[in-house]
Amino acid sequence: MTESLGKIKISPDVICSYVSDTVLGIPGVFGFSGNLGDVITKNILGKENAIRGIKVDFDEEAGWTINLFLIVERGSKIPDVSWNVQKEVTTVLKETTGVKIKEVNIHIQGVHFEDAEEAE
Repeated sequence: MTESLGKIKISPDVICSYVSDTVLGIPGVFGFSGNLGDVITKNILGKENAIRGIKVDFDEEAGWTINLFLIVERGSKIPDVSWNVQKEVTTVLKETTGVKIKEVNIHIQGVHFEDAEEAE
């Protein structure tokens, strides 16, 4: 029998930090894109979202819902990149935090095309 010593609560910022590090290491992902919530938070409340392009919600019974707003590299297969992101984020969060993941939703917001300056 496991003895309960108390509750452990993990901050959404911690979840976002793990998610960000994981996603940026996946081939085909260029970066994150801000979403409408980021714009509203900045313009109305005067605050910047801690990690732009990541929205997390927690439900005591269902677990974490993670919405990622991404920009992919040109030539990437979007379904493959999206599936890899979902798989890796779920695996990393379960292994590092032990949290329950309800879903990881991917919102592709754009495609990054290499700039002429970057090619030189």
